[in-house]
Amino acid sequence: MRAKGLFCVTSLATCLLFLAQVLPVRAATILVYHSFGVHTSMSISLAAFEAQLDFLEKNGNKVIGIDELVRDVAAGQNPPDGAVVIAIDDGWATVMQAYEVLKRRNLPFTLFLPMAYTANPYCKATLSQANIDTIKSYPKATFADHSFSHSPKLTKSEDFAREDVRKSHERFRQVLGYDTKYFAYPYGAVSETYARLLREAGYEYLFVTGDSPVSATTKIQAIPRIAAHRLSLPVLASVLRGHAAMLAKAKPAPAAPTDKTLVSATKAAEVIPHNVE
Repeated sequence: MRAKGLFCVTSLATCLLFLAQVLPVRAATILVYHSFGVHTSMSISLAAFEAQLDFLEKNGNKVIGIDELVRDVAAGQNPPDGAVVIAIDDGWATVMQAYEVLKRRNLPFTLFLPMAYTANPYCKATLSQANIDTIKSYPKATFADHSFSHSPKLTKSEDFAREDVRKSHERFRQVLGYDTKYFAYPYGAVSETYARLLREAGYEYLFVTGDSPVSATTKIQAIPRIAAHRLSLPVLASVLRGHAAMLAKAKPAPAAPTDKTLVSATKAAEVIPHNVE
C-alpha cells in the first residue's frame, strides 16, 4: 500500500508539472499606440486600428482599464486571462480620432502625456486643453505622465531629470487637476537614478518597453508595453498567444515617415516593434 501511495503521489506531481508546462500562463498585454490616420512612422490608420479592436473582440480578448490591471499585479494576482490594456503615448491631436472610436465602442484606454507639449497653445499638433477636457468627460479614459520634456537626457543627467520630474508633476496637476500614479519612460529608457526620482515624486507604477505579458510576477516598477502600430492581425494574434515561431516567419511591410515627431522613427516590420516611446 505504501508503495502504491508513493506511486500515486509521484504520478500526480508529474501530471501537475506537465500541466504547468502546457497550459498558458494567465496574463494580460498592454498595447501602445501613438498617432492615428497620418503618414508617420509611429502612426496606425483608423481602419487598421478598428480591425485590431474587432479582432480583440472576436478573439475573446477583453479590453480592461489600467486601474484593474495594476490592482491585480500589485496584489500579486494574475490579471484576467487574455486581457488587453490600450495605451496611447505622446498626446498627438490625432488621438481625438481614436477617442471617438474607443468611446463609440465603450472601451477604456490610457493616455501617457508629455506635459511640455500637452495643452500648449504653441503646439498645434498636440492635444489642446479643450481636447483634454473633452476626453476627461469620458469616464473610461485615464491620464498618465510621460515626462515633461520627453528628452533623451532624462537618463543621463540627474539634475536634468530631477527638474523634469518636478515640472512634469506640477504641469500634470495644472492641466488635469489631480496627480497620477502612472508613468511611462520616454523611449523606454530606464536608469536607477531616474527610477528613484520618479518613486520619490509619488509615481507608483512605472511602464517600460518589453515584449513580455503582464502577470502576477510582473514588477510594478517595470510593467512592459508592446508597440502595436505595426502589428498586422496575424502578428497581433501570435503576440497574444505567445507564439514566437509565428513572429519569426512574419514578413516586412513598407512605411515612409513624412513629418517631424516627438519620438524617433522606426523601420516598419511585421515583428513586435521594440520602440514604445
